[in-house]
This record gives sequence, structure tokens and C-alpha cells, in this order.
Amino acid sequence: MIILVNDANVLIDFIKLELLHPFFSLNLVFHTTSLILNELYSDQIERLQEFIDNGRLIVNELSADELSDVVALQTEKPQLSEQDCSAIVCAVKINGDILTSDNNLRKFAKTKGVSIKGHLWIFDRLVEYQAISGALAIEKLKELREIINPRLGLPRLECENRIADWDIL
Repeated sequence: MIILVNDANVLIDFIKLELLHPFFSLNLVFHTTSLILNELYSDQIERLQEFIDNGRLIVNELSADELSDVVALQTEKPQLSEQDCSAIVCAVKINGDILTSDNNLRKFAKTKGVSIKGHLWIFDRLVEYQAISGALAIEKLKELREIINPRLGLPRLECENRIADWDIL
């Protein structure tokens, strides 16, 4: 079973894409931290509440020692927020991967031995497990890149290859 610690950027983007139900239908274990959840707007938290209530999104409260670890990581890498560092601490604690497309977080987490997955990995799973159609994946990936989060910086060639593959499904 793949365990994922969701960073805020992925949660926000999938809320805006209106893909929460397919996202949380995947056979994955989803976690986040209370620090990350508190980074979201109240209407975004309301959209996630159903998945928190039904156990599909587990919100981890960090202990005092874990919060000290967050501070230590942030001291080591000041470009990262406490939320970013909480994702690393949580992933280490539960032996999970981080789900993010934040490049600073990606690079630093890898130095700590934490695996990273991103938006495209989730889109691949959504199509592979038929949570959404190839046509909807194409539409939503284009919407993500062009409207919702154009600064995300998803690799153009990887996106084009997926679009070509999904177009024949």
C-alpha cells in the first residue's frame, strides 16, 4: 500500500480541479499534517472535511518532539516553510512518500531519504485505475497547466506524452 503525505499545493489544485472524489477514490493512504491543513482557506477545508470524516484523509498532529524536528529542518533549509518541513517529518514517521510539486521541498526531502510523487503521478493513477477517463484527464491537465496553476512548471514533454497516450483511450 502506498502512503502519501499531501502537501497543500496538491490539495488546493485538486480542489480547484474538482477532482477530490476521484482523487480520494484511489487505493492509496492519504495523510497530511494539521500545519498543512491550517494553511488552507476555510472553504477549502470544508471541501476536504468529508474525506477527513470518512478516514480517507488522515490529519496528523505532530508531537512536541516532532515539532522540534520541524524547527531543525527549517533551520537547515530556511527556504522551506514549517508546513513543508512538517510533511517531511510526517513522511519519515509513517514511512510514506510526499505528494508535492514544490521543487524546494522535492529536492530537500530527497536528501532526507523521502520519496516524492507529484501531480503527474496522480493523474497517471487516476487514468490507470479508471477513476477518470483519458478525455477528462486531458481536459483537467490542460486546465491545471493553463488556468489553475500555470506557474507549476510541469515538464512540457511529459505532459504532451501523457496527453497523446490518454487521447487514444
